[in-house]
Amino acid sequence: MPETLLIPVSVIALVEDQISSSPIVLLHDQQSNRLLPIWIGDFEARAIAIILNKTPAPRPLTHKLVLNTLQNMGGKLLHVVIDRLKNNTYFASMHVVRDGHNIAIDARPSDAVAIALEAKTPIFVTKEIMDSAAQKNPFPDINQQQDRPAQAKTNFKESDLKKLKELFEKARQREQSS
Repeated sequence: MPETLLIPVSVIALVEDQISSSPIVLLHDQQSNRLLPIWIGDFEARAIAIILNKTPAPRPLTHKLVLNTLQNMGGKLLHVVIDRLKNNTYFASMHVVRDGHNIAIDARPSDAVAIALEAKTPIFVTKEIMDSAAQKNPFPDINQQQDRPAQAKTNFKESDLKKLKELFEKARQREQSS
């Protein structure tokens, strides 16, 4: 089986789709300056926002619980991969090493991203998905070198919002036609 080419991405923004009011996590391919928008659930968006904003929680949230469980069982999260797109739904896997064995665990992309952000481990997207679903970055002011989760973009200019709306509409049309 040929090895899948993985593209490193970072979370640059967590935004809301103005039409559906659904949260979207924006993943940035730093190498080719493309964006991959992934619609996610409200609870997962909240978890990602808590991590990005470094907001302490009084008790472990689900992503922290999963990470603690992995670590307490002797595992270490190596990275996560958004690796499939089927019927307009993205799928991901969390890659864990335990006792020298590599284990791939199926996960929703939103959960995998939250866990990776908490663990400070890399997030990847397969080249196939980036080539088919990512779009050229319409925000020229995003500095690729400062593109880190701790510095995720949360305030957009009006012109940026217009570009973002166009980006989401193109992504929605592409997903509905696949």
